Amino acid sequence: MIAVGHPYYSHMASNLAISIRYHNKAIPVAIAIDFEGFNLLEDWQKDLFQVIEIPKKLLNGDPYSLKLHLDELTPFKKTLFLDVDMVWNNSKSINELFDELDGIEFTMGCRAKLSGDDSTLSRWVDLKEMATAYKTDQFYDITSELIYFEGQPEVFAETRKAYKKPKVKAAEFGAGLADEAFFMMALAKLGISPHKVPFEPTYWEPRYFPKQHSRAFIDTFYALSVGGAFTTSHIKKIYDSLMLHYFNSLGIAARPYQLQQKSRLFKERRKI
Repeated sequence: MIAVGHPYYSHMASNLAISIRYHNKAIPVAIAIDFEGFNLLEDWQKDLFQVIEIPKKLLNGDPYSLKLHLDELTPFKKTLFLDVDMVWNNSKSINELFDELDGIEFTMGCRAKLSGDDSTLSRWVDLKEMATAYKTDQFYDITSELIYFEGQPEVFAETRKAYKKPKVKAAEFGAGLADEAFFMMALAKLGISPHKVPFEPTYWEPRYFPKQHSRAFIDTFYALSVGGAFTTSHIKKIYDSLMLHYFNSLGIAARPYQLQQKSRLFKERRKI
């Protein structure tokens, strides 16, 4: 996980770690931090993690660019990166996902395969420009909230090259540039794809609007993602109830951190 800046991210990371530990108490959980928000956690929360101090040279004011360095930050041979604003589902063990992905060098969340004619379907880049720049008509609607990799796959070095010298413009997002844009560029340059398409291990409500799904349907996914500027009361209730269940089951006397609206905490997220 990565948690920089506002304490919201460190508190959400603590919740996510607890939801994972409910299923596997021994699994190592690492967090890359700048200490700004992490220092405000209680000691028992800090003890959930193996702490990685992010090198100052990587703290360039764009928090999303840190994902392009996951291969350099991870202490593991097999790494599952998760955005902190999600919670593991009660019905799925994290071991199941590791078993599913074992042996795959690199993959990430992917909703669909796209072409240059589908430019309206990508919010991160202009796919027609991508088709011209990379001389390919094969792109993927990816999400970086979940990334799995083994070792140090070439795709990360390629994303960093694209970030430094992009061939097409990447969309601005919050306080930085959308990291998904650079992963899209790297995949196009290398001619590789996620291990299967679609690959949607997490439930994110805006993906399925306008229908509001039942708890039973959401539980068919490995995790519930609550990322985004706005969260419906329906999802907030599910998230908060899951965390209360995990705290009670693990005998944690503290109260779980409740889900907040990002649009209220972060000015830059009010237009997203």
